[in-house]
Amino acid sequence: MSLSTMRSARIAQDAEAMHSSGYFVDAIGRLFQELASEAPDAVDRILNGYTLGGIAAGLRIVGGELMARGDDLKGQLGEVARKEDAA
Repeated sequence: MSLSTMRSARIAQDAEAMHSSGYFVDAIGRLFQELASEAPDAVDRILNGYTLGGIAAGLRIVGGELMARGDDLKGQLGEVARKEDAA
């Protein structure tokens, strides 16, 4: 296995991990939002709406960015692979 192939494999693994991490973080953000809408009184005893909303929004932003960057990285790897195959 060449160094280039090993690097590409590692980058692909990192891209997948980044995407999966983003999915996880986004899911937690969605969970907070759903909990707040389904049981607002129970949630308010632990966190006020402002705090919960801020946490959920932040998690959704971070999760979305991680997923998007992971997907972008996978796309760039695909472009590199196509160029190498064409050469």
